[in-house]
Amino acid sequence: MPQALSKLEDDDLYAEFNKMRIKHPHHEAAVATFEKLRRRKKAAPNAEQTAASLFAGSRSGKTTTVKWYIEKVVAADWLEFKSAKADRGAELSVVEKLKLKPLSDIAELQTFALFVELSGATTVSGLISDFLEALGDPDPHGGTAKQRRFRVEKLLKERNYQIIFLDETQHIKVQTFAGSISRQEDASEVQNTLKRWVKRWPIVFVGTQHAENVVFEHQVYTRSISPIKFGPLHFGNPSDRKIFEQFCGRLSHKIVQHGILPELPQILVEGDVPLCLNIATKGRLGLVTVIVRMGLENMMQRGRLELEREDLARAVADYSVRIGICKTNPFTDIQISLPSVEEFQRDSNELKL
Repeated sequence: MPQALSKLEDDDLYAEFNKMRIKHPHHEAAVATFEKLRRRKKAAPNAEQTAASLFAGSRSGKTTTVKWYIEKVVAADWLEFKSAKADRGAELSVVEKLKLKPLSDIAELQTFALFVELSGATTVSGLISDFLEALGDPDPHGGTAKQRRFRVEKLLKERNYQIIFLDETQHIKVQTFAGSISRQEDASEVQNTLKRWVKRWPIVFVGTQHAENVVFEHQVYTRSISPIKFGPLHFGNPSDRKIFEQFCGRLSHKIVQHGILPELPQILVEGDVPLCLNIATKGRLGLVTVIVRMGLENMMQRGRLELEREDLARAVADYSVRIGICKTNPFTDIQISLPSVEEFQRDSNELKL
């Protein structure tokens, strides 16, 4: 429901932006791939499964796309499955109560798709514990690695999981021939565990472009389909530019739909603003929403209900320029210069909200 504009605070703005889900061609292609892998598991549950990769720069919208898929597609499918399976009064009552909940809540309950976020410097022990935490195991660190791996596989099988999303995969330990033998053995064991699980469940590896160098040991690579394209979107490429400009337009509509502004912020699609946003975000759609949200916060601080260039310029200065996404501020530069595709693909910074 739209909020009373006079009562809108920064935390309300943050919450509304967190709820936004904006489709674009790369998002739709990724969702289609997820569904392909999940359908394969459903059609041939005992056959060897397939992996996929979704690697792109920080704040490209990868995790948002995965969560959108789990919430909008998987949760609805799971609820339909539960409804069809219910054959007793008590079961039907539970299902009817579930139907009253928003899909975002159902996404937390469903057992078709598992979302696992890896912790830093993932060892085989850490990998298994991260899985157990995602599965709700009461003692994810208890027992030997072999015992805990058995618990992971038992839960995945008993609950009939159909697809696994492994996020932040750049943290996986890479095989190295330098350093201790134990480190080499642990890195090998991580890869062996992943190979074992890819055979049984489709896994989508999600992470920065650096993840490709640590995930795809040969036997995992041979079980993988083509990588999912997910940016960055460079304004010099006509196809990328169209996707980027359409995203800005859809974002302006979402801002009205979520009750943040009473009228469309046309500035997001006018003049050189899309180009400036493209430069300030290195073509990463997730970062566009961050810059625009911060611009709206600046607007609110001025006591206005109309987003202006100075609001976006200040957001870029406070965020993109400060942490090195762009060297200068395109909103205030005398002459706007579009960096190269190679510069857009560089991801040396860990981007944080």
